[in-house]
Amino acid sequence: MNFRNIMQQAQKMQKELQNKISQFDAKEFEYNYQNSIQIKIKGDLTITSIKITDVLVDPEDKMTLEQMVQEAVNEAVSKTQEKKNQLTSASLPSGFGF
Repeated sequence: MNFRNIMQQAQKMQKELQNKISQFDAKEFEYNYQNSIQIKIKGDLTITSIKITDVLVDPEDKMTLEQMVQEAVNEAVSKTQEKKNQLTSASLPSGFGF
């Protein structure tokens, strides 16, 4: 195998990975935090919706709700990022690790 073929193969793999990442970024994931907060987030980490059960809405305890939403968003972002990392690392052949 010559250098030119290796470069062509690497470019092809890079293009395929970019396509997978683009598809992943457009995909929407749904997370349910403690059966109370539902978050929809795209692969590019854009939050598309947040739904909160009525049970959590207590006008006298706004701070608890805010903390739970923050935790839910952070968890959704973290899990989505993990999925993206798995996608990119699974797409690299052995020997191409960084």
